[in-house]
Amino acid sequence: MSIIDQLEELAIGARLKRLYEYFAKDVVLIYKDEQLNFEPKYFTLYYLISKQGEAGVTEIADELGLTHPGVIHLARELEELGFIESVKSTTDSRRRILRLSEKGKESLPKFERLWAKILTLNKELFNNQQNNLLSAIMETEAQLNEKSYYQRFQEMFNPKGQSTVNVITYDPQYARYFKNLNIEWINTYFTVEEHDLEQLNHPEEHILADGGEIFFAQINNDIAGTCALIKTGPAEYELAKMGVSPRYQGRKIGNLLMEAAIAKARELGGTRIWLGSNRRLIPALSLYKKYGFKEFNAGASPYARADVHMELNL
Repeated sequence: MSIIDQLEELAIGARLKRLYEYFAKDVVLIYKDEQLNFEPKYFTLYYLISKQGEAGVTEIADELGLTHPGVIHLARELEELGFIESVKSTTDSRRRILRLSEKGKESLPKFERLWAKILTLNKELFNNQQNNLLSAIMETEAQLNEKSYYQRFQEMFNPKGQSTVNVITYDPQYARYFKNLNIEWINTYFTVEEHDLEQLNHPEEHILADGGEIFFAQINNDIAGTCALIKTGPAEYELAKMGVSPRYQGRKIGNLLMEAAIAKARELGGTRIWLGSNRRLIPALSLYKKYGFKEFNAGASPYARADVHMELNL
């Protein structure tokens, strides 16, 4: 599995580009078999001009969703290949328009026969998919036309009039958040381990029953983050399973969870809190150090990913 496959949604741009290249390299071979010196990147420009008869650069850019320089670049290459030509407009001598050349007109029937075959192949390919690719692309484009990607990012991660963050303790209705938030961050950097699943699937048995506590950061009716305080000795607790939803990162939620856990440990008579982490998690390590945690040699750990251990004496 490549890094692009592993990144999934995070590499959607690279994945779409890779998918385009899958199609493009083979379509080039198809054109070559038909003795057509043509690339897929020219298709929409050539097709648009063939249907409209002639068109200006600005008109083409608006229709195809391309930049003005992008259209000029493609048009120049297509003109060098002899399929189109640039001429003065008959209505405005200052304006130049693009139209099919004689070669472009002569080649058009051959292109149209080939495009009909490609259309048939694509329909068969997409219709045999569980999730139709064309439908998914159209749905995504409709969403982004309604609200841009940048606007969505700002609304999700930089909300105005931010609501108050409340730290609450465990209730069975929040168990799924405890699991899902932790699975999300662990899978982002590492691999979920057996010991993780013991605690995430059965928090009441493996955390609460022994005298521990689980905290949740709540914003309105949404759970934004979580962490656990696990009793590991008469006056000793492990700080574990701290995860914050990417949607709410930057809101100091980790700080609030940390403060709640430390206060609870003191309330329960704890004299020491310890944790296991990984040196890749630089923001997390900075948070721990901010609250006074210091590294110590713990020896063995139930987690393969834990290459650093820290402790705080209360």
